[in-house]
Amino acid sequence: MHIYKQLSEAYNNLTLSILGVIANAAVLFYIFFGHTNNTTLIIWGAFVLLISVFRYLTVLKYKAEKTLLYIDKWQKLLFIGIVLSALSWGITPFLFFVPGNYLYQMVLIVILAGLSAGSISTLAHIRLNIQLYLVVLIVPLIVELLLQKTAIHNDMAILVSLYLLLLLTVSKKFNQTYLDSITSHLMFEQKREEFLESEQKFKAIFKSVPIGILFYDTNLIIQEVNNSFVDFIAAPKDFLIGLDLEKSRDRSLMPTFKAALDGISGFYEGPYTTLYKQKDLWVSMSTSPLRNSDNEIIGAVGIIADITERMLIQLQIEHQANHDTLTDIPNRANLKQEIAKNIIRFQRHGVIFAIIFLDLDHFKNINDSLGHDVGDKLLVQTATRLKNTIRDEDMVARIGGDEFVILLPDLSADEFEAAKSAEIVSQKIHETFRTPFEIDGYKLNISSSLGITLINAQSQSEDALLKHADIAMYESKKDGRNTTRFYQESMDQWIKRRLEVENELKNAIKNNELRLVYQPVVEFATSKVIGMEALIRWKSQKLGDMYPDEFITIAEESGMILSIGEWVLQEAVSQFMIWQKQFAHTINLKKIAVNVSVHQFNAPNFLMQVENIIAQSGIVKEHLELELTESIIVKDISGVRAKMQQLRDLGVNLSIDDFGTGYSSLSYLKKLPFTTLKIDKSFTQDIGNDVDDKELISTIITIAENFNLEVVIEGVETYEQYAFVNERKATFMQGYFCSKPMEKESFEAMLESSNGICSIMTEAKEKI
Repeated sequence: MHIYKQLSEAYNNLTLSILGVIANAAVLFYIFFGHTNNTTLIIWGAFVLLISVFRYLTVLKYKAEKTLLYIDKWQKLLFIGIVLSALSWGITPFLFFVPGNYLYQMVLIVILAGLSAGSISTLAHIRLNIQLYLVVLIVPLIVELLLQKTAIHNDMAILVSLYLLLLLTVSKKFNQTYLDSITSHLMFEQKREEFLESEQKFKAIFKSVPIGILFYDTNLIIQEVNNSFVDFIAAPKDFLIGLDLEKSRDRSLMPTFKAALDGISGFYEGPYTTLYKQKDLWVSMSTSPLRNSDNEIIGAVGIIADITERMLIQLQIEHQANHDTLTDIPNRANLKQEIAKNIIRFQRHGVIFAIIFLDLDHFKNINDSLGHDVGDKLLVQTATRLKNTIRDEDMVARIGGDEFVILLPDLSADEFEAAKSAEIVSQKIHETFRTPFEIDGYKLNISSSLGITLINAQSQSEDALLKHADIAMYESKKDGRNTTRFYQESMDQWIKRRLEVENELKNAIKNNELRLVYQPVVEFATSKVIGMEALIRWKSQKLGDMYPDEFITIAEESGMILSIGEWVLQEAVSQFMIWQKQFAHTINLKKIAVNVSVHQFNAPNFLMQVENIIAQSGIVKEHLELELTESIIVKDISGVRAKMQQLRDLGVNLSIDDFGTGYSSLSYLKKLPFTTLKIDKSFTQDIGNDVDDKELISTIITIAENFNLEVVIEGVETYEQYAFVNERKATFMQGYFCSKPMEKESFEAMLESSNGICSIMTEAKEKI
């Protein structure tokens, strides 16, 4: 395409070049006629004229027949004409250089110089042509000047040579500029064609694609929609164009619309009710920002599809997969999913749930005597009665034959309270079965045998719990049917274990079996260890290592928590004072946190205990932080507030431990004089997987800031967790990311080796 464009330009300019040649020839003829050999001059003039005619005829022929198929022919004709023209002028110094007459010599030089300069604009489109033309035109003049063998002619030869070099350089640059312009023009044409083609394709797709498309501006005003969108919404196009999306009654799509205007892709899949005809649909919609050449967002495009039919089929399939076909209540698979969810809740928050396994007594006799049709109707009515007996949050499922399972979530954190609630439900079930079933004219008196199990171990699975409830149900049948039995083995073991632990715990302090471990409390801003939390451990001579979760509850219920709590407080403060003096010049320790049991807090002499320990140890009052659980607050908030205020008046700091896992209320933070809020590790540990926990942590930190409370994040174990909570600007942290709880010797060694700096936090901060 380049050579075609060059050739076209050369032929377009050739007429002007020919006129210039004829004009210069006429001037030369006029001036030199009578001052040189006139015959030679006439012959030369005729030769120049013939060449010009030939070249002009070539131009006419090219314009009439030009085609890419004969491009070589036109190049040759152009080249021949240029060479002939150059030769006709190149011989003039040998023909018309008048010896001894400097005036005529200068005239000839000026004519050749002007002719060569003018040729650049008309012949430089093809580099070889112009350079050959210049050389053939000027070199003979240089030779003729040198042949004169005079100083002035030699100087003139040098000047003309330099002029030739200048012309060759200029012609080269002119040619390159011309080629660049051709390239730019061709690129522009190519892009223009591509754009026009793309625009045409887009318009065709936009109009005919079977998916709804709309464009809207930064003010959420619809600018354009396609036919599929009009059909989908079932609204006139003139109603839609210019419509403010903010006026939509159904707000479910708004976050998706606005996301694109914030520079991110939006997506929504779910139910939607249209504005114009109030059609209830299921839609799938995605949005993307539209930007101008300056990368500024000027609007967005939305693509929306009607997935109502697909979703209804999917929901129907899911319902069928998770529900019993006869009774339309959850089936075994659905039940196991819900049990699994409640197991996780128990593992995280300690909320106990129960499972009741129900079997109809003598159901086989009904099937055998009255037929399966009556039996099926009995099962349907049984499901209905059970659903009407339980709470909305409970679940009744049929797992096969005449076997039903009732799931009772969120009963209590206390096992005996949970067992009592489950037993009440079982009594209601027995009561509802006392009314006869009326089916096809028969009055059927049916009873049921129930088996109940409670989750009581972190490791229990859905299958194990169902098996335990099933075992308890068979025990009920063995005992005469129409009764309820609990799964006893685990409860018996628990009771035996509790008695054993209680007996051993009585001698724990006397035998020096109790000890404290310490976990650093680290300041986010500086990565400095500013204190520690004291945690109790028990290594029984008979039972081995005992977890606080097991023996603390028993200590509370037996009353031993009062003496244990006092020992912990004294031991922790005493050790803190030792470390504070030992590291006074290198580490600024200013917090010793000690957990306080609800029974210990409620003891009449608790305030006096704290005062005595402060007086005896000499600890700065503000350095002692008592951690109170939410269970302290619930029963008597006014009495709790009074005692907490006394502790604050004493100078002691107060922390609400495991905030968010129990009865947390903003009113507590407002009414009670806490100084510190501790976020439970259960939220921290799910940061990577649970978006809700991330939001909850951020919200709690914001709440703490509003109430002017320090925040301690517990359970920070990974870099991801640290980076998240560090970004949220909490005050302090505890967790394995910095250190596990340590024996006092290990804790002391850590302080000595690190000068009270959590190095891994420092490294992590540098990464962030």
